[in-house]
Amino acid sequence: MSLMLNSLALLTSSPIPESMTYHEMLGTPYEPNPFIVNPRQLKDQFRAAQALVHPDRWVGKPEEHRAIAAAMSARVNEAVSHLSHPLRRAEYILARSGFGGEETDKLEDMDLLMEVMEAREGLANAESEEEVARIQSENQGKIEGTLREIERLVGSKDWESLRVAAVKLKYLQGIDSAAAAWPASVHDH
Repeated sequence: MSLMLNSLALLTSSPIPESMTYHEMLGTPYEPNPFIVNPRQLKDQFRAAQALVHPDRWVGKPEEHRAIAAAMSARVNEAVSHLSHPLRRAEYILARSGFGGEETDKLEDMDLLMEVMEAREGLANAESEEEVARIQSENQGKIEGTLREIERLVGSKDWESLRVAAVKLKYLQGIDSAAAAWPASVHDH
């Protein structure tokens, strides 16, 4: 069932069912691998969905319908926010699979911890944009490798390993953000 079909529910004053997945809302397949999404299709489906449920489209309608439209619009925004961002998508998939809600911020891989600390130190000591670009390029390669690993882990439903890979991605993205903000925020940890 897609959001387009459920937009008809709006006319009868019933919101999107809570059980509907973000993938269903945006017409994106969950199987065989919910981590794989087509960004262009996601964007197109988001626009089509918002064309139906955006609160501005319901101005002048009964308050009850406007409230339902606002709630649906918020859920669509939440869905696209999660599915378009790889870390949020992985965390969403973990939660849907019963492995969410636990502390996922701990970095227990000592080798990765050392890499993260070295990258942060490199950014803190960087004296040129070229040094930052080198660190960012190396980190981007690690991010891409981690995304491939996450895709594989989701496909094989290896939830414990996926949780570890999601933590790794979070830290690598933190390095990327710090590099992008250099020199302003290299000391933000």
